[in-house]
Amino acid sequence: MKRHSFLLLLLIVFVLTACSNEKESATTKSAGTQDIEQADKQANGLEEIKKIKLEVSEDTLMSLPPGTLMDVLSYEEDSKDLGNDIPKMDPAIKNQLPSQLEKLTKNTDDLDTIKKGLLALLASPHYKQVIEKSHAYQPKFEEPYLPDPTRSEGGEEVTAAKKAIILLDASSSMLLQSDGRVKMDIAKEAVKSFAQTIGQSSEVSLVVYGHKGSEKDEDMFESCSAIEELYPIGSYSKKEFNAAVDSIESKGWTPLAGAIQKAAEMSSNYLEGTTIYIVSDGTETCEGNPIQASRDLAAKNSSNSVNIIGFDVDGGTEDQLKAVAEAGNGEYFKADSPEELKNTIQSEWLPSTLDLAWAFTMAPDGWEVAEEYKMGEQYPLQLWTIGSRESHRLRDAIMIMGENKWITDEQQNELRDWAMERSEAIKEVYYVMYKENREKADAKSKEIRQRVDEWVEKMKVLKQERGDIW
Repeated sequence: MKRHSFLLLLLIVFVLTACSNEKESATTKSAGTQDIEQADKQANGLEEIKKIKLEVSEDTLMSLPPGTLMDVLSYEEDSKDLGNDIPKMDPAIKNQLPSQLEKLTKNTDDLDTIKKGLLALLASPHYKQVIEKSHAYQPKFEEPYLPDPTRSEGGEEVTAAKKAIILLDASSSMLLQSDGRVKMDIAKEAVKSFAQTIGQSSEVSLVVYGHKGSEKDEDMFESCSAIEELYPIGSYSKKEFNAAVDSIESKGWTPLAGAIQKAAEMSSNYLEGTTIYIVSDGTETCEGNPIQASRDLAAKNSSNSVNIIGFDVDGGTEDQLKAVAEAGNGEYFKADSPEELKNTIQSEWLPSTLDLAWAFTMAPDGWEVAEEYKMGEQYPLQLWTIGSRESHRLRDAIMIMGENKWITDEQQNELRDWAMERSEAIKEVYYVMYKENREKADAKSKEIRQRVDEWVEKMKVLKQERGDIW
């Protein structure tokens, strides 16, 4: 009996020992697998880091992967002007950075790989965006309005009046689109150009109607009674006139007759004739009689006239507008597109010698070119700022590695020099980008000036052919 018990005890010990060895073997195998996987992961990470290019150019900056710790950095913050401030590292980045730097320096002591590793952690995520914005820059000089009488279809040429009142329709229908653009925006551009041209030899005024209330029935009285002179008759000032035009919003009804009556009241005290220019896309909707109002204005002075530009109008509207122009001893012009409006608004007006003498003002002057230089420098400057911020992050990281003795003093000095050299190289990219945009501005300014000069010469020839000395 004792013998059987002893044999049973031996069997239990054997089984327990075998299970324990098997478990220990499995644990050892699992730990070994994890070590291998971790080593593979680190090796792959180094391989990805090594793909980063240290050379600085537009191409390498655009292809540089964003730093893995830079998700918290917005474009606005990254490109914000530094002034005299030294940027401080975001706390969220600062907390994560030491452990990442320790891993980097444990995996390699090759300086180029460390440089690339620093960029993999801290490179700006916004290089591609800011460089693309700079490449997309185009100068925004105001286009000169150069009317060419030779393009008009029939009609006699007329000279500009000494006083000109521009009536601009701002009713709700001007909120509709023509060729993909809001009619009101197109009309504003044309009126600005027109005023700049005739303002060289005539006093000008801007009257707006339809800009109050809304198209609702309950707002009819407010809208129909709101006819306002936004630019008082007088010498032309580009800044003030354009500001008046820009303040207009399309909203309500169309008191065309009331607007003409307003012009008649304004011109009643003028000794010389007054030319009214109406830019409209609709008929009278305020129960007035624009034909009679136009006839009354012309009767007050035989030199008065009412010219109407019908912008993208239907047949019924066109018939009324034609009758209004005819009653006012003026002409009706049809413009079915933005380009036609631009060419039609003064298509039959031949400039005076004085207008031609002042035509050079329609080309960009020194101040406008200087302002455009600033616009062209906007994104290159942002690139420089982004590079400066990145350089400070790199130097902070290098200092952390040095303080923790993860790199030698010699390595720290070399890495610090590299960070500063990289910042200077990005500054050189800024200079190249700014120069390119400055050349764009110069080329556009030169092209506009050339068109103005060619227009002046053509108008001089036409005036000579007509025998017009003024």
